[in-house]
Amino acid sequence: MIKKVILLLVTFVCLTACDDGDIIVTTFDYDSDTDLSYCTNALDTTYLVEEVQLYNINDDTNESIVFNFSRDGFTGTFDRIIENGSIVKDSTITIDLSTTNKITYRIFDGEIPSDYYCQSIPPSSPQVTQEYSTLDGGTVTLNISVTYQDDDDGIPTEANASDDYSGPYEYLENDNDGDGLPDPLDEDDDNDNVSTATEISENIEGYTDPSTGLPDTDEDGILNYLDNDDDNDGVLTRNEDLNAFDNENVVLNPTDDFNAEGIPYYLDENSSTEITVDQYKSNTIDRTFKTTVVANNITLENSSTGEQITLSSLILGSFEISTTLTVQVIAN
Repeated sequence: MIKKVILLLVTFVCLTACDDGDIIVTTFDYDSDTDLSYCTNALDTTYLVEEVQLYNINDDTNESIVFNFSRDGFTGTFDRIIENGSIVKDSTITIDLSTTNKITYRIFDGEIPSDYYCQSIPPSSPQVTQEYSTLDGGTVTLNISVTYQDDDDGIPTEANASDDYSGPYEYLENDNDGDGLPDPLDEDDDNDNVSTATEISENIEGYTDPSTGLPDTDEDGILNYLDNDDDNDGVLTRNEDLNAFDNENVVLNPTDDFNAEGIPYYLDENSSTEITVDQYKSNTIDRTFKTTVVANNITLENSSTGEQITLSSLILGSFEISTTLTVQVIAN
């Protein structure tokens, strides 16, 4: 008799807990390695797309998950480089879930077209067999981090150097010319308007530093790409750009001003003619960003049965975007 009473009590508790439709689930089959996709131009800065879908389609299980949200300027990137004296490596955006900002999980009865979420009218096939959507409440965090950034000037960081590289490195802590751009992100490390890539070229005649194999025209121990007076004639390299202002459109290029022997003035120690050039070439930086999408304290409800799934945290996946940022250098 006692056993029957206990069994009846357990059955009653189970029915009460299950009857309200709340099922607590701690895991979903998604993580930071899950590839999220988005529709063409959805995150483009030149298109005024207001609503974005970040989605994953699993062809093996015919299931998908999608996060629909109001874009509000989100691009998966950011322009900031230096903030409070430190390199900006990440940024976070938090979005409140609502009727318009929501996550939807679906199971289909067949293969899902790769452009399913990019069609203005969903196709009639495959059919959705189960659908769960988030209720109001909870948040989604977009964690944006820089996974790669470089000026591609030929001087690598230690992390980007090839195994057989024996030259100098660039460090994020260094800013040789004091222009606010750390050397690994600065195409012109000495701000002389001759790019670093040009100043380390094998085509520059003259003395080469034996330890690095790089040009040091005036043999002063400062490699050309770090020296703002490459020939040590007392005139800044950028001021030996004598034809910079010859045309309406200013051309900043000291390499196209030559003496009678065909040597650029900025590499001729016997030439000290100068003009004042207080402008600098713009700088381009190649960057790759990774955005990881994380939902917190969410409840998904089955559209047919009302069954609910509660999750304290769910990583939907991630995606990458590569960009080229142009930075205008301002005179000190």
